[in-house]
Amino acid sequence: MPPIKFGVCGLGRIGVVHCRCFSLDKDKYQLVAVCDREADRADKMRAQYGCAGYSDFGEFLKDPDMELAVICTRSTDHVDNAAQALAAGKMVLLEKPIAVTHDDFEKLKTLDKQYPGRLFFLHNHRFEPSFQTAKRIIASGVLGDLHSVKIRRHHVFGRRRDWQTLLSSGGGQLSCWGPHIIDQALQLIDSPIKDVWSNLKLINALGDADDHVKIMLLGENGIVADIEISYALALRGAYLTVHGNRGSLVCADEKNIQLKTIDPEHKLPERQVAPGLPPPGGGLGNDEDFHWIEKTVKAEPEGNMWEIVEFETARHLYRAIRENVPFPVINADALEVVRITEIVKTQNPQFKWL
Repeated sequence: MPPIKFGVCGLGRIGVVHCRCFSLDKDKYQLVAVCDREADRADKMRAQYGCAGYSDFGEFLKDPDMELAVICTRSTDHVDNAAQALAAGKMVLLEKPIAVTHDDFEKLKTLDKQYPGRLFFLHNHRFEPSFQTAKRIIASGVLGDLHSVKIRRHHVFGRRRDWQTLLSSGGGQLSCWGPHIIDQALQLIDSPIKDVWSNLKLINALGDADDHVKIMLLGENGIVADIEISYALALRGAYLTVHGNRGSLVCADEKNIQLKTIDPEHKLPERQVAPGLPPPGGGLGNDEDFHWIEKTVKAEPEGNMWEIVEFETARHLYRAIRENVPFPVINADALEVVRITEIVKTQNPQFKWL
């Protein structure tokens, strides 16, 4: 099958990464166009990749060779740019946050219905090796029935001062990392969300957007997800912790997963509550041999996490477009992330959301 001819609009931090990583698989992708409102950025990428370069978005969309437009513009422009690209006959891969305002959310739901199979969402951290490995462990059943999940994205303590700290630009950690981590939490809960609690703070950042995010999600199945994203913590917590009724896993460094689980062959014996005097040992449950198994599992595949999530996104997207294999990031899942984000915003009116 021929490679997908794609273009990237928005040549900032992530747009340049998409150009490079997607282009590495020459059998599946060919970069034919780039666009940035700063013409020198487009010229530089044009020279590097031998593609067309534009500084006008409308001209970029007229490129006759481009099938797929990867939208990496400012967050506040994402939905309008996606709508323009779809109307121009292009398929769209849309960077997060896929919607910044409630109006954007409503427009996006309309676009999803209007252009079935043409709009894809870039929740690429769904494919982190540590997250995928943890999901495989959970699916094996060794943790038993899950009851709680903690996901931490603790960045280096600092006073961030770029556009991502400005609400007027769609900044803040709820918009920056929130989509990825909320998406991961929803995947682990694997149930409709019954309740949302949140608390956002501005602690160190120099703009007016949040830099410390705390969200609790309760699934209808009873699983609780505790989410924390921050630039304001001097000591980092473990990235991922999952607890079930037969064991736990902890991924502290995104490379190794520590497991402590009851031997799958061990059946818990019947025990009775002692309503009278405390039984020998106190009745605290620490007198029972659970036949624990403890081990460390390496996250797979090994390698640079930032590149792996790109390569996996590209692989799955190619299969979706060329082979009609469903894309793992279901649009309804991505839209649910936005719905929860909108709830969080209403719970934190101290911020002047767009």
